[in-house]
Amino acid sequence: MKTLALLLTLGFRWLASAAAQAEPAHLPELPSLNVAALAASDSQLFVGGFDAGLYVVERDGTARHLDDPALSPQINALAWSERERTLWLGTARGVTRCKLGVGCERLGPASAVHALLLRRDGSLIAGGDAGLIFVEGERTESIGKKQGASYRSVWSLAESGDGTLFVGAINGLFWGDARAARQGGKLSRASIVTGALPDDWVTALFVQGSRVHVGTYNSGVVSFQWVAGHLSSESADPTLGYVNPAGVMATSDDTLAFATMDGLRIGVPGKTKLRETQGRDITAILPAWRGGYWIGSRQGLEWAQLQ
Repeated sequence: MKTLALLLTLGFRWLASAAAQAEPAHLPELPSLNVAALAASDSQLFVGGFDAGLYVVERDGTARHLDDPALSPQINALAWSERERTLWLGTARGVTRCKLGVGCERLGPASAVHALLLRRDGSLIAGGDAGLIFVEGERTESIGKKQGASYRSVWSLAESGDGTLFVGAINGLFWGDARAARQGGKLSRASIVTGALPDDWVTALFVQGSRVHVGTYNSGVVSFQWVAGHLSSESADPTLGYVNPAGVMATSDDTLAFATMDGLRIGVPGKTKLRETQGRDITAILPAWRGGYWIGSRQGLEWAQLQ
């Protein structure tokens, strides 16, 4: 009996500890905000507003608006480099690099950037109205329509385990060697014309092992198998509807979260459930520091457990 009592006590303590870890220490003190993008370091949460600029949230919940002449109030994408302690922003005016406490600077062309990809080698690729922008140190190189690229305005980016670059544009999905892409080389393409996609506007890309999940503007998600450098169609879920930029991510090894204009859905393509949230048009999902997830929407920022 004593052994059983001890086990029960330890079990209750573990459950209490797990529950405590699943709650954010403090909810951010933010104004009403149309959230467009989220990123986080080990100590700060970055909240990008669709038209209200950037907010930096500390672990105690206090938030401050980051004012810098190089920052555009229209933020489309965020990416945090822990190695460089640098925040990258994709804005309506191009790419901005911020060293917190030091300052921000704009890099590359002054055209809208919709997607950011931090590669394993530490370099950055941005995608936007000008096509692709490759950033290494202080050097930038733009590859787009003028340089002979077949993709048009870019809205999503991803990198596979073997280093293949996936580019989601308004005229389909493109993929190939990143070095070839940087030199304006020809990339493979999946589109309505090839019969591989129901909608050419690719808004979200997520590589999950040997699968590539492709979110589209108004036709849900198409999943492909990625084997030996080739894509083969696996499944499609048109019920996911309008998928927002960067709107597909994993919450576990076998579960995905889909940020759509009609809510947050959890599961796998073809078998998802609508998750109740305060906002309807979900724009960003990010793991929180102490468990759970931050969820951004056109109505603001909230926290929830998704499992």
